[in-house]
Amino acid sequence: MAKKELNTKEQHYADTRKEAEDIVAEAKEDMHLTKWGINEKHNKYGQYFVIDLQFTFNTPKEIMEVEV
Repeated sequence: MAKKELNTKEQHYADTRKEAEDIVAEAKEDMHLTKWGINEKHNKYGQYFVIDLQFTFNTPKEIMEVEV
């Protein structure tokens, strides 16, 4: 039986707020996107953005049940 990921989390990096919003807009086209966030970060090199995306895939109960 093949394993399937039911929950997937991704992190992306962007230099500008516009790039971060473009990444989120592209991810919103996927119907499995359940959660997203843009976090502004700072370090000695300046400002950057970390984008968190979470995808959830629904699987029928019969497939998830395993007989022992």
